[in-house]
Amino acid sequence: MRTRLRFACAPDRHRRLGQSLVELAILTPLLALLLMGGFDASIMASDKVTSGSAVRQGARLAAELGGSQSNPGATTADIDMQIVHNVLAMAGGMTSSTVSEIDIYAPTREDGNYRSGVDLVDKYFISPGGDVTVGTQTFPINKRKQTPPNETSIGVRLVWTYNAPAGIFPKNLTLSDYSVMKAAPILG
Repeated sequence: MRTRLRFACAPDRHRRLGQSLVELAILTPLLALLLMGGFDASIMASDKVTSGSAVRQGARLAAELGGSQSNPGATTADIDMQIVHNVLAMAGGMTSSTVSEIDIYAPTREDGNYRSGVDLVDKYFISPGGDVTVGTQTFPINKRKQTPPNETSIGVRLVWTYNAPAGIFPKNLTLSDYSVMKAAPILG
């Protein structure tokens, strides 16, 4: 009788083993997809934090440098290149992204967001090799007022392309970050 019970249970055991193999075959690719998606998301979040830090640093420098009142002998190109190189140095920590554009602008909206065609802007395009090309120039330093209470708000915007290393996220996802600060006031 014991022998019969053992043989009677054997087909059921084989069915359960087959079911486990099918479940494993279905779940393994899904788990790999989740793991790689999590990897892509964490790298993108890291690059997003780095780009946010870069634009805040650029906006702080733009506010400190101000305009022609605090830099009477400087040109717009001198001031802007300091800001652009500072932002690029900070953005160098972005591991899976390439910077394509840096804008220095005077926001017209309360939230400081850049509006193309409306805001005064100095655009700088960044090549994959790191070369800076001057674009539209409508925000010269003589328009960056520093006299209280009418200090100009100066924004720095960074446009960058994220390339997912694991390939789960879409390729060439274009993102941007910005930060705005008031120009340092000139008192007296």
